[in-house]
Amino acid sequence: MLGTAGHVDHGKTALVKLLTGCDTDTLTEEKQRGLTIDLGFAPCRLADQRVVGIIDVPGHVDFIRNMVAGAHGIDVVILVVAADDGIMPQTVEHLHILTLMGVRHGLVALTKTDLVDSARRQAVTVQLRQMLAGTFLADAPICPVSNTTGDGFDAFYDALNAVVAACEDRPCTGMFRMWIEDAFSIRGAGTVVTGIPMTGTVRVGQVLTVLPLGVEARARRLQVYGRDTNEGRAGECVALNMPELDHQALRRGMVLCEPDMLEPVKMAEGQVRLLAGVKSSLKDNAEVQLHVGTATVQARVALLEDSLLAPGQAQMAQLRLAEPLPIAPGDRFVLRANLPAAGQSGLTTIGGGRILGTSNIKLRRKKPWTIAALRARLDAVDEPMRWVELMLQESNRPLTLAELQRKCLLRQDEIAHVITQLCAAGRLGQGPSGGLVHQDAVERAAGKILRAVTEFHSAHPQQLGVGRDELIERVECAAELFALALDKLLGSNRLEKTEAVFALPGWHARLTDRDRWLAEQVENAFKKAGWLSPTTAELAARLAVQVEEVEKAVKLLIDRGMLVRLSDKIVMHRDAIEAGKRVVLELFARSPSFTTMQFRDALGVSRKYAVPLLDHLDRIRFTVRQGNTRTPGAEARKQMV
Repeated sequence: MLGTAGHVDHGKTALVKLLTGCDTDTLTEEKQRGLTIDLGFAPCRLADQRVVGIIDVPGHVDFIRNMVAGAHGIDVVILVVAADDGIMPQTVEHLHILTLMGVRHGLVALTKTDLVDSARRQAVTVQLRQMLAGTFLADAPICPVSNTTGDGFDAFYDALNAVVAACEDRPCTGMFRMWIEDAFSIRGAGTVVTGIPMTGTVRVGQVLTVLPLGVEARARRLQVYGRDTNEGRAGECVALNMPELDHQALRRGMVLCEPDMLEPVKMAEGQVRLLAGVKSSLKDNAEVQLHVGTATVQARVALLEDSLLAPGQAQMAQLRLAEPLPIAPGDRFVLRANLPAAGQSGLTTIGGGRILGTSNIKLRRKKPWTIAALRARLDAVDEPMRWVELMLQESNRPLTLAELQRKCLLRQDEIAHVITQLCAAGRLGQGPSGGLVHQDAVERAAGKILRAVTEFHSAHPQQLGVGRDELIERVECAAELFALALDKLLGSNRLEKTEAVFALPGWHARLTDRDRWLAEQVENAFKKAGWLSPTTAELAARLAVQVEEVEKAVKLLIDRGMLVRLSDKIVMHRDAIEAGKRVVLELFARSPSFTTMQFRDALGVSRKYAVPLLDHLDRIRFTVRQGNTRTPGAEARKQMV
């Protein structure tokens, strides 16, 4: 896409007409006032017969919102400067906007050369070179041309073709997403939606969603640069006939995309850069006008690194929007506010940046891990493979292919290609349920587990280690990732399992003589009690010690596998558990199943002890509960053979 830029009345629309034969000022008000108000579009045929689109943007400061809406789709810009006026406020502001929107190719058309002499033309050229120094147009051709006489047009046209030829093609990867430029109805056809796709491709017959409305419709017909076609690609000027949609419900700033791809958000993270020409710093929580895609919305900038952003500097920030927008990582944005800028006052462009995340939750300021994560995203946002890997690295749980596709906004075949490469490099694995997990995420979880075990040893030197359930509580981690990390630690001998607990290699419980004596007394008491387990209070009274001491001894014996906790209140000796298994096998020898009452009577105890024991046998797959009866489980069947 080609695009014009520049101050009002510098000849942008006239140059487009000279270049294409089309008058892009189609509104009655534009004709009456003699200036461009809204975006104009026209096809432009180049020397190699290639047809590209051209966007003519308004130059008046009152319509800067429309200019920014058009700038998001520009690949090559024609910066138009009138030789009689020279550099004007919107010349500079438009250049800033184009830079913030990521435009990197273009040339300068020095118009109205028929109104000035050669000395004036040379003076303006020198001024332009000074203004463009350090920008993406620093080495761009400056082409004198008269829209009235046509003088200089051939040289301008040749330079334009050379610049376009040097511009790389816009990639068509990713899911289809298009900011809506316009929507209207045509008699006999119905609603037509126009725009320049940001990513992906769209085909006739494809079902798309309008956000934030959330309504779906099918593309019945499709045109690119005014010609019927079956496919539209990122960077092209596309018109979609979607008669199921109500054109009056659509507006510029909405997004047309593939279903279940995006969700509108009111909070997004990104890097914000303040222009060097702004005269004062941007304060935390400053109110701004946010331009992204074709949308404009009020927002506040919550600075995440410092309380002020100085001119010419950049920092990570969270944009808190007044209304939800369907934005995505990688989107470029422009900020306008009432900060005084060089030579201007009132609402003006002060900066912009890139969207890096859409958390939709308020982030806390000055958190190093947040800043580091956003910087990593900034480095990866333009490289699909790095972005996919980063999303997996960030995740605290395995991700399904569909979840990863949604996070990365890539097609399934594109995701599959990246995953194949990452797996071949040994950087990816699978969780127990088949989800994708990055080895860095597993190692990060492993580090949390090791820290938790180390802290447990320091707090409980008399214990052999920490049980699995308690370890899970101490480590904030998804169950599948925890299991993978635990297996990795055990496999690499960085963690050891002793009976039912985990400990660092070489760890030994530090027991005093009293600890050993009490543990022996408690174990003997439980062993003699059989299925009639005593309470800790009963044992404390019998042994003349504190209840807390008995509880510590019980925990130690559970860790060593001597005692087994059946419920919150019932603990039994492992010999009693084994005796209970033998009773179960005797019952199964008489009948294929038994009831809870039959088991209770066989033990000769009350339900208080029989039920927790049966529940435990269910958990270890010795028995299988079916209503109020038990049948043999896998472990029981092994012993019944």
